[in-house]
Amino acid sequence: MLRGISLALAGAAAIIGLVFPFLAATQATALNQSIILVMLLGISGAFAYGVGFRVQNKWLATFTHPAFTWPLITAGALSLALLR
Repeated sequence: MLRGISLALAGAAAIIGLVFPFLAATQATALNQSIILVMLLGISGAFAYGVGFRVQNKWLATFTHPAFTWPLITAGALSLALLR
């Protein structure tokens, strides 16, 4: 269940970022780029979790868990929405 949600969330965020980049930022400022970087970290972790990639290292496994990736994606999207 969580894998499907992670894959759908990452896919939706990636498609929106690729198809509608002007939604993310109208100007390339340092703040916008750092927020986008945080979102991309969450998107890549959610993709890895969604396709079933299993990290052997317990410390690194936290970076692909939904408890870590979903807040990164939603916080980045909300930050970009509030900056507009």
